[in-house]
Amino acid sequence: MVRKTLISLIFIVILFVFIKPINSTMISVFNIADAPAVVTKGHYGTSLIVEISFSDEALLDWLKTVKEPYPLLLLDAAWIERSPDHLKVIQERKLPTGLLGSEDSVDKPIDLAVVQKDIKIYEKHFQEIPLWFATRNHQYSQDLQNNLFQQQINILSPSLIWKGEKTPKLQKGDFVFMTLHQNNKISIKEMSTFLQQNKFMSIEENIFGYKVQTKKSP
Repeated sequence: MVRKTLISLIFIVILFVFIKPINSTMISVFNIADAPAVVTKGHYGTSLIVEISFSDEALLDWLKTVKEPYPLLLLDAAWIERSPDHLKVIQERKLPTGLLGSEDSVDKPIDLAVVQKDIKIYEKHFQEIPLWFATRNHQYSQDLQNNLFQQQINILSPSLIWKGEKTPKLQKGDFVFMTLHQNNKISIKEMSTFLQQNKFMSIEENIFGYKVQTKKSP
């Protein structure tokens, strides 16, 4: 009887050691939908997405101190290339990132070759393709949607855009976008206050209802 109990305990331990890590880790690339689509809303809370194409020392300090749950940072490819200090902090702290593309529209579709070049720049610095993507004007031609879907890159678009004015009324599932571009007037202080005043969660938790690992472990 004791021997059987001991064998059972050993078997349980083996299952815990080997199976739990597999179940608790998701692969770094996946499609949210089973066809090309633009995701504009989650289900379980609100998420903050910050577009970055311009930066200064204030942003660098913020990246060093921002607390969990981290906002998703959508990074412009040209900004990635010229911002090694910021990038180092993002990678060391494992802040969640995606790719910010240029403008797109049905009437004037984005050049897919340019999109692919931006993806390669992201991949060069992060050693994987981006999981999340948005254009600056949040419009998406069908060719772009099809192209990104084939590469298992998910397209995001805002439920609302915060421009530094009075805090908007947030609803469950909202993706709140804010931009840090050269002509943008939002200050890092305003952004920090906005984060403190609202309870945000990661994109993954908002969509799926639980936290997942979206990047491969080193």
